Amino acid sequence: MRGPNDGSVPLGPRGGIVRIGRVILATAVFLSAMSAPAQTLLTLPEVLRLVAQTSLPAESARLDLASAKEDTARVKAGYYPFITLDGGHVNLDNQPFFKSGPIIFPSSNQAYWQYAITVQQVLWDGGRRQSAMASSRAMESAVALKGVSDVRRMQAAVAGRYVALLSQRDQRGVLQLRQKALGDYLRIVRDLFDEGMTARNDLLRTEVALRTVGDQASALDNACATSLEALNRDLGMDPTTPQSLPEGLPPPPPLPWDEAACRARAVDHNDAVNALTQKVKGLEQAVELRRRDYYPNVVAQFSNSYQQNDYLLYPHVNSLFLGVSLDVFDGGARASRIRQAGDEVEKARRELEDAKRGVSLAVGQALRDYGEALKEVETARANVAASEENLRIIEDQYKEGLARTTDVLDAESVLAESRYGVVRMHYEAYGRQATLLAAMGEDLVAFYEAGPGAPAKEN
Repeated sequence: MRGPNDGSVPLGPRGGIVRIGRVILATAVFLSAMSAPAQTLLTLPEVLRLVAQTSLPAESARLDLASAKEDTARVKAGYYPFITLDGGHVNLDNQPFFKSGPIIFPSSNQAYWQYAITVQQVLWDGGRRQSAMASSRAMESAVALKGVSDVRRMQAAVAGRYVALLSQRDQRGVLQLRQKALGDYLRIVRDLFDEGMTARNDLLRTEVALRTVGDQASALDNACATSLEALNRDLGMDPTTPQSLPEGLPPPPPLPWDEAACRARAVDHNDAVNALTQKVKGLEQAVELRRRDYYPNVVAQFSNSYQQNDYLLYPHVNSLFLGVSLDVFDGGARASRIRQAGDEVEKARRELEDAKRGVSLAVGQALRDYGEALKEVETARANVAASEENLRIIEDQYKEGLARTTDVLDAESVLAESRYGVVRMHYEAYGRQATLLAAMGEDLVAFYEAGPGAPAKEN
């Protein structure tokens, strides 16, 4: 039987209150845990999707496109009539009078109200509005494609930061293995030192190596925290937002194209190149617009006006005008604008050709870098196997007195570097592949959502 001091909740009024309070607290904690939203795993496709939705380049692209659409709306407004309304109260210092010989009589009131409504419509402008609309729509398309290009470049950059964060985290795991190996080795050295079978400097060197690895682990933890905050900033989030990262990534999905196909797809699908293509079309339409400045305007205008005037028989006046407006001579301003627009077209065409060559160059380099990363991953894995066997041999030799402590520490360091190489190049391959896909104008989200081994979707 439990006694009064055995730790149980006492009975009675006070004990009942304590028990009820504990039940309420436990219930509140349980309900809070149930109502808290589950943290979503931040996968690579999710990172790329967030970049396209909430990053600064994505927001800038949306605002730039909205501004370009407003330019098109302003050009479209030229198809509608132009309506003006003027009105107000007029106060004169003297009342106006007419004089005809000896006769003088007033012509209007000294203070009066008046208004005028004018409706003007351009019936024909020589095709200016049509050319302006075509130019504006082409420029709008160019802005949209440039925004997509900026987002793709940002996706590639953020993908590199994301896999670098995963690489740092996995390198932390390598350091943990190294700490464990050095700790186990330190115990062996201590046992041998206690038995007088090894020198004290061997013990000191091992302790130094273990402390150095501890400092490296702390520095790597700080680097991981900084990288996570930088990633959150790139995603348009608060830097301190906690994230749940996957345990690792499988090998990068294979590319279903060879080098020639990659270069060809880049020229056809690269958004920056397509944006320049649309820019050239827009500037060509701008040249046509400048040429149409030599055409006249056919204008119709209707107006209704009223003036409060006690001396007018008809204070309301309606008028209709139909006529032609033409700049007969402007000193060569129109010709100058045409030449200037033509120079802009030639410059844009040159930029387009250079962009196509630059994309082909970027794709070739990215493809070679990606292939080299895959080779280095295999090399690093082979190095790990060789380094493990080398460390095993050196440890056996050390136990038999045939090797020094420095030999064991060097072998352990080589093994750690080989493991680092596997981790680093595995994730580096992802970053280089993302750079290649962005240069090709591919949809990075769709590519990585397809998963390893699945071919990319054809555009």
